[in-house]
Amino acid sequence: MKFMLSNVELLLIKFVKTKPSYAYEIERMIEDREIRVWVKIGGTTVYQVLDRLCNKGLLEFKIEKEGNMPQRKRYYVTENGNNAFDNATVKMLRNSEHYYFDLTIGLACRHFMEAEMFKQTIQERLIKLNDFVDHFNEKFEKVKELYPKKRLLVREYLLSHYQLEQTFLERILREADENEE
Repeated sequence: MKFMLSNVELLLIKFVKTKPSYAYEIERMIEDREIRVWVKIGGTTVYQVLDRLCNKGLLEFKIEKEGNMPQRKRYYVTENGNNAFDNATVKMLRNSEHYYFDLTIGLACRHFMEAEMFKQTIQERLIKLNDFVDHFNEKFEKVKELYPKKRLLVREYLLSHYQLEQTFLERILREADENEE
């Protein structure tokens, strides 16, 4: 049976493949690695998606109890889960996707703004983007030893998009300045 996996489902299976884990451990990995910067995933979503993956037969769990701790489910990937994971990973790497950026809509609507307001708005966006990229790089430097080389590809890919936007916004501002002269 072939399953279509969402980005979140694929990511959660990846975590469980890496190390059979409790939902809370997975939530901590997502938080610690700031994965929400590049994947839309809420805290309660983790628990709901893990249950859905179990219902699909892609994950299974064992109830464990340690000391005075409450019972917890430790999740494991099933054979079907491994197959679905492999198929979804190949599909995501093979196919290109459309980009849905809010900036695109803002640019399409810019002609109804005063030129100075547009320029100010782009400057504000660039400042926020620069701060974000600085934080992104600082965070990565702090945890670099935790990231094996394969994770560097994710960082480089994301960073290339942020840098492209920085360059694009700087060009827009230069052109706005030239038009004022």
